[in-house]
Amino acid sequence: MKKRYLGLLIIIGIGFGVTTFINKKIYLSEDDVIGVYINNELSSDIPSKDSALFQKAMCDDENVSATWDSESWGLLLKNLTKKTKCNLYFYSGETVFNFDYTGGEQTFITPVSGTYKLETWGAEVGYGITKGLHSQGGYGGYSEGKVYLKAGEKLYINVGQGGVNGEENYASCTDISYLRTSYNGGGTGSVNCNCNWGGGGGATHIAKKSGLLSDLEKVKNDILIVSGGGGGGGICVNQNQVDSYQNGASAGGFIGNAVNGSCADNAPTGGTQTSGGKGHYNEVKGYFGQGGTYGSGGGGGFYGGSQGWNCGSGAGGGSGYIGNSLLTNKVMYCYNCEESSEESTKTISTTCSEETPTENCAKKGNGYARITLVSIDE
Repeated sequence: MKKRYLGLLIIIGIGFGVTTFINKKIYLSEDDVIGVYINNELSSDIPSKDSALFQKAMCDDENVSATWDSESWGLLLKNLTKKTKCNLYFYSGETVFNFDYTGGEQTFITPVSGTYKLETWGAEVGYGITKGLHSQGGYGGYSEGKVYLKAGEKLYINVGQGGVNGEENYASCTDISYLRTSYNGGGTGSVNCNCNWGGGGGATHIAKKSGLLSDLEKVKNDILIVSGGGGGGGICVNQNQVDSYQNGASAGGFIGNAVNGSCADNAPTGGTQTSGGKGHYNEVKGYFGQGGTYGSGGGGGFYGGSQGWNCGSGAGGGSGYIGNSLLTNKVMYCYNCEESSEESTKTISTTCSEETPTENCAKKGNGYARITLVSIDE
């Protein structure tokens, strides 16, 4: 009888009611071999553990139970008979999809039905600088969660831009000049002859609807996950001496960080789950998807942080979001922030900040997003 090699699998029933776990290499008679399919194409061998995800097992005997163990990379079979025939299906396509800042919206179409891990990092912000001193900008936040998606679903990814730094004293004393707005909600920074303020960092989000975060207020249920951006730093001089300067606040999880030790009353605050941050003037605060503008720019976020103005004040950080009911195993991390143990707003404070996108870590520079296929629908 002709033989063929199938790698890690054996399906031979030696009678009735057999239960066995199989993960050994052997030669099998083709009369006893099941079919192995990789990306729906028949294969002469099963893929190695590191090269594919198991998808499903289908047997022609409804009494047979076939369970794949992804850790041991083997098959548990119950109620075998010698006539049992089964097919195994594997997926060996790309499983990790990365999205860097591009200045525009990016799209992702799910290759297969399954569970996907979503990760987002908000952007760091700009600082003010003068007389050789500068204030620091706040860091972007990190959010993660898992969601089940069907094959062919389309997601929209908008990655936040890092905030622009304040330039040293290039505006006249009677005018104020505005810096650029950071992509996806970072508040605009500004300068005059005495002060300059950095711009806020943009938020990063993944949604089922197209558009910047600020465009999605009426379709919040289509927003899957958000990471906020940090608030801009500010600095002012008086009679050629440094008068005051203040660091911007980092993005939060469920609530953006407030400015620490403000040089003026009503210190700028971060965005929350229901409202933008409040600042020195109520008319210039953060909004849904948008940090405050005028002075230092507030961080973008689910709700943006407030701007900073008086005496070179820094700005508040934007909030993150993991409240979508489709999202599971979800959590947010942010730099020295307020924590929450509630499932829909779970937030953990960290002191980690990296330029490269790092899990459970605040982000320097531009934002980032990552989608990872972790398991396939059986």
